[in-house]
Amino acid sequence: MTPSAAGRRVGLLLLLGFLLGCAVPSSASPPLTAAAAQSLLDGWNPGYCKVVEFYGFYTPGERANSRVAYVLIANPGDKNQKQLVYEARFQLLATADGAQRWFLVSLVSHSQGLSRRQGWDNLMLPVKEPAPAPPR
Repeated sequence: MTPSAAGRRVGLLLLLGFLLGCAVPSSASPPLTAAAAQSLLDGWNPGYCKVVEFYGFYTPGERANSRVAYVLIANPGDKNQKQLVYEARFQLLATADGAQRWFLVSLVSHSQGLSRRQGWDNLMLPVKEPAPAPPR
């Protein structure tokens, strides 16, 4: 084997290792639970947003650092308003100290058709596990 062929193989292995390292989610990344997501959605704008039903998460495409949840939301202050299904987007981001944390980045509905989006696109709300319920 010539030195240039060995160098190419090492370079190829390093490049492959880098690409696989970026694509594989870290085992240290925190889990995103339905209870934490629902608690955040219920608490960030309680005068407008109350989760009626949480349908669950899915991972869009190949993005291991992103989750989308569908939730049925009602306005607790308006008894005549119909309930709407919203798409809540969560993103796993690195904070300034290097720790990874889930954030709610958007909450939108297409209830008026695909060309009209209603909701909030520019959110950056950190997800926290809800406090355990006190014993009865």
